[in-house]
Amino acid sequence: MPSRFPAIPPSRPSPYRQLGSGGQQPVRVQMIIGLVVGLVLVAVPLYLWRRPEPAPDLDAAAMAADGGVATLDGAVSYVPLVDASALSGNVKLSPYKTLKCQDPGPGKTPPERCDHITFFEDALARAIRENTLCGPSTKTGATVSFVMDLSFRRKELKIYRGKSSSLPASRTKELFRCVTRAMPTPEWGSIPHQHSRYVVNLKATYPPNETF
Repeated sequence: MPSRFPAIPPSRPSPYRQLGSGGQQPVRVQMIIGLVVGLVLVAVPLYLWRRPEPAPDLDAAAMAADGGVATLDGAVSYVPLVDASALSGNVKLSPYKTLKCQDPGPGKTPPERCDHITFFEDALARAIRENTLCGPSTKTGATVSFVMDLSFRRKELKIYRGKSSSLPASRTKELFRCVTRAMPTPEWGSIPHQHSRYVVNLKATYPPNETF
């Protein structure tokens, strides 16, 4: 007996059922992948543009506040709290006078033929200028004689008061302590010299103190 209903041809299978069958990717999957890629392309530039900057180096900032200046390599250079050049304008230094230069043995070199050890001479002059606040206070001014005794053989430096000073040793004790402390530590082997020992003299004239 024939059916009352006409035969309906089977519908074509849905394309969404062909995943993994080797055919074209489904449209919905392609849309999802495109949306994810688009979000990544937008989110990454936004993060790079608005990412927080690194915090400043607190140690370097603290050292700069204490009188140091931070450099690019992290080192800290010292900045003096007092401008020594402004304080040393009234202190006058005489030219250096070489008293003797010696070598082991009986030979003797005339002082005028001795070479100058500029490293120590410049260092002593700078130490005197930078420590004027340790200088003597007098009504009429004062002259202090500095004698510097250098021994390259013993690697020893001595600074003491010369006899031509116009003040007694008790009045210049603090000055010599300040100046000696301000002298740099020498690298004896790298300093050019012709003799093993030198004794040189420098005189500093300090002005009168108006508030004395």
